[in-house]
Amino acid sequence: MGTWLQLHSIHTARLFVAQGLFQWMLVDFEHTPVDDTTATHIFSAISDLSRGDVTPLARVAVGSVDQIKHALDAGAQGIVVPMVETADEAAAAVRYARFPPAGIRGSGGLSPHIGFGVSGPVYRAEVNSEILVAVQIESPGGVENVHEILAVDGIDLVFIGPFDLHLSYGLPSKVWSQEPEFVRAVAQIKAACRAAGVPVGTLTADAAGARERLAEGFTFIGMGSDAHVMLTEAGRQYGELYGVKEPAETWCNLTNLGRLSQSTIGSVVSE
Repeated sequence: MGTWLQLHSIHTARLFVAQGLFQWMLVDFEHTPVDDTTATHIFSAISDLSRGDVTPLARVAVGSVDQIKHALDAGAQGIVVPMVETADEAAAAVRYARFPPAGIRGSGGLSPHIGFGVSGPVYRAEVNSEILVAVQIESPGGVENVHEILAVDGIDLVFIGPFDLHLSYGLPSKVWSQEPEFVRAVAQIKAACRAAGVPVGTLTADAAGARERLAEGFTFIGMGSDAHVMLTEAGRQYGELYGVKEPAETWCNLTNLGRLSQSTIGSVVSE
């Protein structure tokens, strides 16, 4: 169980780590760009405050060798690469994340081995087998090529990106649904992962969704984000103050969709 860090606030990250509720936290370089120095501080805060019990991860843009190398040198212990559609893209992610001879990450970084309290040679000798490389499947192309992607040596995890997977099939963006196209795509990805012996993960909005995904065999689950928690709690308090009933959808998603406004509060109440 883990969560997305979208706010890029060192203080918020420390508060989340201190709760002891997650096994991993992911700094998002893709949709919510973060400057390198802030990311470095967040990775360190996650590792130090949790004493190694929470794994710091980074989501990077596909093909971004500079982001991958910086995130790993700054303290991330794994990467998630979104919108992977081909085996070549998956292989590039592995190559950038591994030291030679398995990859081309390069051995010039100073901080990684110091953060682990070991010498540089010891770190480089072991780290290829310790750094998580995950690919995000969230398009018809990725679904169709999933077997070829999984055949790439070094892929440790497949993450199903539910919002974009819905969109790519022309469906409303949702965290999960029973839309036939979405269900078929998820089943195809899961079957390929089972055959390859690769774990599969995804994102959920709440505890109920996390329990459902766990029951379905997902072993790597992100439950919301720091922004989601903050905005949802703010929405609940706003609703309590102004007498707006709790909506069927989360407050965070309503505000993101632009549906929670003075003109729509009446319809939210009616729901």
